[in-house]
Amino acid sequence: MSNQKLHHAILGTDFSKAVAEIIDNSEMVKTLGIEKISLVHVLNLRDMISVERFTIEGLGKKLTEQKELLQTKGFEVESEMIFGIPYVELEKKRREKGAQIIIVGSHGRTGSSSTIGGTIADVLQNLKAPVLVVPLEKKEAVQPELPMKNFYQYEKIMLELQKHEPGWNLKCNQLVHHILLPTDFSDFSEEAFQYLKEMEEKLPKVTLLHVQDEIKIGKHLDFKLEEFNKIDTQRLIRLKKEFQSAHPETEVQIELLYGKPTQVILNFIKEYEVSLTVMGSQGRGFFEGMFMGSVSNQVARHSSSNVLIIPLPDNRTE
Repeated sequence: MSNQKLHHAILGTDFSKAVAEIIDNSEMVKTLGIEKISLVHVLNLRDMISVERFTIEGLGKKLTEQKELLQTKGFEVESEMIFGIPYVELEKKRREKGAQIIIVGSHGRTGSSSTIGGTIADVLQNLKAPVLVVPLEKKEAVQPELPMKNFYQYEKIMLELQKHEPGWNLKCNQLVHHILLPTDFSDFSEEAFQYLKEMEEKLPKVTLLHVQDEIKIGKHLDFKLEEFNKIDTQRLIRLKKEFQSAHPETEVQIELLYGKPTQVILNFIKEYEVSLTVMGSQGRGFFEGMFMGSVSNQVARHSSSNVLIIPLPDNRTE
């Protein structure tokens, strides 16, 4: 397997405060090796609110402002405004420009995405390249009292409310401080492991985690849990040795836990202040019940850490 360097990223923008927060903290992605960003606004004509709020000229001005801000942070930047379905057009643009990764933001709500006018589910189900999911949370905001006396005041009130739209904070503004790699020892997990192992950046701390799925083991296989633990501990030790051979400077820990994988992983991320979770995913076209895919998608949506999702090579398009 050959690992492409994450040199060039596609960042979709809808000019929201959420995207502005990602841009304000964009220096953190340099720790993944990203040096160039293609800033893309996809004008979705089905989103009539956005179409009515801005003129094309106004959108172009906002795009230029965000481009210039990224340039001040040391990135090589190009920007473009196109029409279409956001997640579809961003993938097309990634292939066209030869970018290696797409950056999206997550609100943490099921299926939500703050950066491309689509959903995290859309992006991950059509996965063709690594995707970095950046989690955001709303700042507290005080809503003004704007009683509507009649229908004709509706537009005025909506514009006023938009001025008071709450801002956003990144849940985690670091990437390589503490990296978690959950694994079920599948091909998807192996791909994510190899991708992480081949990164050239210095990685201070990495935890390799396997969760014994309590639902799959259940009452019928609980008598074999001790045997499973011995086998999987040896697997984790093998991965640890292999990773340390490539990154001798990295502190590598292994963890073997029991429970429901998604919840165990999310709890671990929060308790141990994980900054980046790296997981494999099959995208569309494989069995829904497989561990990596259903679990990685849920973690990507609800994690307090940044999440880097890696597809299998057969799924990728260059």
